[in-house]
Amino acid sequence: MSTAAHRTGTIRSGDVDLFYRHFGQPADATPVIIIHGANYYDSFDWIDVADALSRDREVVAYDQRGFGESSWSPSRDYSLDAVIGDITALLDHFGWSQAVIMGHSMGGGQALLFGARLPQRTASVVLVDHCPSAGGPAAVPGLAAPAGFPDLKAALAATSRDQRTPLSRVEGFTRKAEGGLLFKRDPSFNNKKPDIAGWTPKLTSTDAWAELAAVKAPMLVIRGTQSDRFNDERIARAQREQPNAKVVNIDCGHDVAGAAPDALIAAVRGFLKA
Repeated sequence: MSTAAHRTGTIRSGDVDLFYRHFGQPADATPVIIIHGANYYDSFDWIDVADALSRDREVVAYDQRGFGESSWSPSRDYSLDAVIGDITALLDHFGWSQAVIMGHSMGGGQALLFGARLPQRTASVVLVDHCPSAGGPAAVPGLAAPAGFPDLKAALAATSRDQRTPLSRVEGFTRKAEGGLLFKRDPSFNNKKPDIAGWTPKLTSTDAWAELAAVKAPMLVIRGTQSDRFNDERIARAQREQPNAKVVNIDCGHDVAGAAPDALIAAVRGFLKA
């Protein structure tokens, strides 16, 4: 269980309260915002990574709307407008004109879209085992949970997390319900059309590869070599779409922060220094 010192708080964004963890002190170096993935539930998994990155800058890791300690959207608003608005709200709250936008898995899709659509607020983009053709910002398939899991081991097995994850951590991102254990996330977390009369999206995305190509900021792509997200064909395409992106291979599965935190920290710190 991590004990890295940091501050916590909440901000209002749209119709939710976002819970965040704030590391480091104001400095000349560009701050970092870390966005967790759909099977990773909250910012807790990123405490050690954020702490290591905050030695010379501020770092914020937050629970996405509908996840962890952040509130669920009463209008089931998990649209692209909403999630990109949440990142902007955090930037504004801390008074940051720009930040390094770093996202894992589903969070990587959001980081990618933010970098493509809000270049003025994006210093650089870090994609942690997020591939545009394998769970982009427009859809995250295959994440529906059953009515309930019988125990913590079954809940862990249903995730793409490192299966060596301590069961005490699994207990932290599940909750007890009548049908068994459920994940601590809104079942509607992937709903892109909120229950708001007359609502129309301001932001749409139909081609995540085009979003990748549109990013003008420096980019780091971290690939878990044992993960199914990037095969050789996909990583080659990523390099064609973003020829200036730096690609770092880490010998682990999709759960990079859980399985290989030291390698992840080294890769990101090296990128930020460069």
